[in-house]
Amino acid sequence: MDLHVIAEAVRARTSLPFTDRDAERILAAILTSEDIWRIIDLSDVPVMALCQALREMGKAGWLEFAGERIRLTPEGRGLIQGAGIAPALELRCPRCGGRGVELGPVAPIAEKFRGIAKSRPEAIQDYDQGYVTEESTLYRIAFLWARGDLAGKELLVLGDDDLVSLAAALTGAPKRVVMLDIDERLVGFVREVARGEGLQVEALQHDLREPLPAGLLSAFDTFFCDPTESLRGFLAFAGRGISALKGPGGAGYMGLTRREASLSKWRAIQRELLERGAVLTDLRDDFHDYVNWPYIETMRSWEHLPVKRVPGRDEPWYRSALIRIELVEAPKVANERLEGDIFTDPEAATT
Repeated sequence: MDLHVIAEAVRARTSLPFTDRDAERILAAILTSEDIWRIIDLSDVPVMALCQALREMGKAGWLEFAGERIRLTPEGRGLIQGAGIAPALELRCPRCGGRGVELGPVAPIAEKFRGIAKSRPEAIQDYDQGYVTEESTLYRIAFLWARGDLAGKELLVLGDDDLVSLAAALTGAPKRVVMLDIDERLVGFVREVARGEGLQVEALQHDLREPLPAGLLSAFDTFFCDPTESLRGFLAFAGRGISALKGPGGAGYMGLTRREASLSKWRAIQRELLERGAVLTDLRDDFHDYVNWPYIETMRSWEHLPVKRVPGRDEPWYRSALIRIELVEAPKVANERLEGDIFTDPEAATT
């Protein structure tokens, strides 16, 4: 059996995009670590497809699942040697975590922001929440500032369990900051902190399946969101953000992962962004590290994992890229109500 047969089996049993190269990435990750969460992190293969691939490799006699570990058998090692697969490497810059940007003028607010974030509401599964580390949020703000999308600008944050609105306002750089979130807990928390710290942040409860309020349309220079990873959900968040921009030159920032989005989904997203009048200007892979949420054992992919271990809070495995888009023409987005589920699709793993 070879990688091609494994890839065909995964596609047949899941109907998910999966290539020979994905199988190679998984084996390269296993050469580096026997831990399931590190394998997910290093391979950059969507979790649901990865789980099926591990099962197929186990049936082929390449892997054995021993307790909480995933181990290569002699047959698996022989196949890897014959295929010339090398161990996966993670060569992230120790200074910036591979983000390619310094905190610069954001550094003075770092300690204050970390203190505020300690009291934030915990992530809940109802809204597919999962927040990034405080460091990731601070580097986001630095990146916006470096690109000219923060100082003197009007910023809209769509969904804010990462507290981007508060971090931005703490710098004193934006002209205006507005955050929208469906979660009453988060809206109340941001309002309370803003009052206590004297920050100019407008915190509004809003379900993004509903049209944006008229006063927010074409009103902002910049938007930020970390959307749910389903194709429909991602485009819903992106569409709301684009419709809020003033016009050409307006910028949007989004997080997009490989944990729940195949490259086929990435292509579909990029096509839609182009159709809506935007161009992708920056992509920084693994920019965001996520704090492990408290509902790991009830997320969709848990039952599919061939070995089970709850990762510690400080064992990041869920990471996402930071993407910047810029409008080059008037946005083409309908501000209409979205019916039904925007949180799940076949690749969704954490809902």
